[in-house]
Amino acid sequence: MGKARKAVSWVVGGIQCGLGGLSAVLAFLVYASTSLRDALAITFQEMYLYMFLLLVFSMFSILSGLLLIHREKDGN
Repeated sequence: MGKARKAVSWVVGGIQCGLGGLSAVLAFLVYASTSLRDALAITFQEMYLYMFLLLVFSMFSILSGLLLIHREKDGN
């Protein structure tokens, strides 16, 4: 049971880190690409709100994934 838990924690932690990284990239693309903002129907005034929300989600997702991986690496 311990090995299965460790493997699942590594997989879930890796997925969380990956989603956090993708969210950070999307936040940058929303800022940099006017064509993406037009496709997503984001006005210029809303752009900073979307960037803030995506970056906060990214930060928490990456930290949560790293904590999952680190906790199972130590064996706790």
